[in-house]
Amino acid sequence: MRDVIPAPVTGLDLRREYGHHQSPAIRAGGLIFCSGMVAINPETAEREHGTVTSEARRIFENLKLLLESAGSSLDRIVQVHAMIYDRIEYDVLNRAYRQYVPSAPPARTVMSVQVEAGFKVMLDVTAAAEAREAAAMTHARQVIDRRSSDADGSRHSDLPLSPAIRAGDFVFLSGMAAIDPATGEPVHGTVAAQTGQILTNMAELLEAAGSSLAKVVKVGVLIYSMLEYENMNSVYREFFPVDPPARTVCGAGLIGGHKVEIECVALA
Repeated sequence: MRDVIPAPVTGLDLRREYGHHQSPAIRAGGLIFCSGMVAINPETAEREHGTVTSEARRIFENLKLLLESAGSSLDRIVQVHAMIYDRIEYDVLNRAYRQYVPSAPPARTVMSVQVEAGFKVMLDVTAAAEAREAAAMTHARQVIDRRSSDADGSRHSDLPLSPAIRAGDFVFLSGMAAIDPATGEPVHGTVAAQTGQILTNMAELLEAAGSSLAKVVKVGVLIYSMLEYENMNSVYREFFPVDPPARTVCGAGLIGGHKVEIECVALA
């Protein structure tokens, strides 16, 4: 079943206010898929341009309204795509972000992009819907525990994200950069080398979640330059030799000087 979630207040109906051809959110398969959200006053629909902090706070408050109207909540978010206008603002975003997801945070990928209408922040969110029957367990939200390795690269960081979240039939992995699983330190090298390390680590993390590369349904690849597309692609083929998953590749400003970052969604 596919249900449109209407805007809980008039100001968040961007289709009516600004002609954006989108629904605020869609509920399907036990999940709620929200449209990318920017800082809008929920009562007046006025754009609230400001700092990364003020825009992020307004977006989270609006997401809270939208998700609660759909029977969900901020603590049931399973995946976030956080888009900021400049990667230099990464730590500023994190400080505001932690206030709204203080524990068991969702999987997350952050990218530096050009955000619409001159905004500094946009958040694209997927959340688990509430189970409609007490016996239904398919909508449970579970943080995947890490194994003894540092394949996810988060053990030595204090970032507001979880390596992976399982919700219903799916596992959502945060964007992964090239990390040495033995030391937890970044792996520097070519796009090809980083791609191979990321996908090796991804296979291990998926296994910890009871899944595998063969069960991946969607992949997002960010590379620092689209001129490196074939260098990434040649290694990528080795990990998905038959019936590869759906995929989106784009050039983006990456955090921490990495050349590649990869996220995925897989069947549990």
